[in-house]
Amino acid sequence: MSPVPWWIAVTVPVCLVSVWLLIRTVRSLIRTTRASVVASMPLREQQIFALPGAGYYDLYIEGKRLSRDFGGLDFALSDRSGGTLPLRRALLRTQVSSLSRVRLALRSFRVDAAGDVTLSTTGIRPEQDPENRIVIARPFRAALVAHVLALVGLSIVAIGSLVGTILLAVFTGGSAPAP
Repeated sequence: MSPVPWWIAVTVPVCLVSVWLLIRTVRSLIRTTRASVVASMPLREQQIFALPGAGYYDLYIEGKRLSRDFGGLDFALSDRSGGTLPLRRALLRTQVSSLSRVRLALRSFRVDAAGDVTLSTTGIRPEQDPENRIVIARPFRAALVAHVLALVGLSIVAIGSLVGTILLAVFTGGSAPAP
C-alpha cells in the first residue's frame, strides 16, 4: 500500500472528528455561559433579586452593541439586613456577545449566605433602551479559558488535516501510482 491512501485514510477521519468536537465544544461553551446566569433583570434604579447560595458572583450589563447607555452607571448592593456588600471592579472584564447584544462584566462580589439582595443603580439615562439588562452570574472564567483553548487546538487540527488531505490529493493526483 502506498503512503498516499494511508495518509488520506488518516487525515479525513481526523478532520471529521475534530469538526465534530468543535461543534460539541461550542455547544458546551454556550451551555456553560447560560448555566452561569443566576438573575437577569431590566436596568432600573432599585430592584431585589434572590441569590441561590454563598459564594462569588459577577455583575454584568447587557445591551445592544456600541450602546452608550451604560456610561456613568454606579452600583450598590445591600443584603436583607441592610448591610452593604462590597463591589469590586472586574479585573478581567469577561464579555459574552452575539450578533446584536453584548454582556460585559463590570463588578464582582461575594455573599456569605443565600437570600435576597437589593441592587441600587445610579446614573441611568432617561432615554436608555428599555431592553438593557443587569445580569448576575457565577464566575465562569476558568471554564471559558478551557473552552477557548480547546477551540483553538481543535481548529488547528481540523484545518491542518483538511489542508493535508487537499495537498496529498493535489500533489499525488488523488490516487496511488500504478505498479
